[in-house]
Amino acid sequence: MSNLEEQIKHAAEKAVLKYIGEGGWIQPDYNNRIKIPFEVLTDAWSLVDRESLKTKLAERIESELADRIVNHIAAELATDIKQILSVTERREAIRQLAREHMDSIMQGKTLKQLEKE
Repeated sequence: MSNLEEQIKHAAEKAVLKYIGEGGWIQPDYNNRIKIPFEVLTDAWSLVDRESLKTKLAERIESELADRIVNHIAAELATDIKQILSVTERREAIRQLAREHMDSIMQGKTLKQLEKE
C-alpha cells in the first residue's frame, strides 16, 4: 500500500470512529414526534388540585431533606469514629472498657447506668 492509501484509510477509520463516538447514528428524529395540543395541556392543568399538589410536594421535600440530614450525620459520625479509633491506645482502652462491662453493654445499659454500678 502506498503512503497516500494508508493516509486515506487512516482518515476514513478516524471519521467512522468519530461518527460512532458522537452518537450521530442513533439520534432521535424530533421532527416526527407526537405533538400534544396546547388546549389539552391547558385543560389538564386546570383540573389539577393545586393544594393537594402543594401538600404532596411538601411531604416529598420533607422526606428528601430528612434523608439528606440523616446521611450527613451518619457520614460525620463515621468520620469521627474512624478518627477516634485510629489511635491505638484509645482503641485498646475502649476494648478494655467493653470487656469489663460486656454483660451490661449486651443488655443495652447506658453509660450512666454503668457508672452507678
